[in-house]
Amino acid sequence: MKIDAKTIISVTDANQNFSKVAKMVDENGHALIFKRNQPKYMMLDVNNSKVLDSAVRQIKEWQKSSDS
Repeated sequence: MKIDAKTIISVTDANQNFSKVAKMVDENGHALIFKRNQPKYMMLDVNNSKVLDSAVRQIKEWQKSSDS
């Protein structure tokens, strides 16, 4: 999954403006929510299997790098 700056939002902004996150997902298929300057959560369009598959691969990569 290509991470684009337009798909990143802070957890504070996401909490205060959920509709902004939903719009990101509608436009890009996903939104990446950062907490303390680290990727923490991801919101996905469940109707887009390409995005879901890519997200699973990205999550597995992040898990491998954090286990090291």
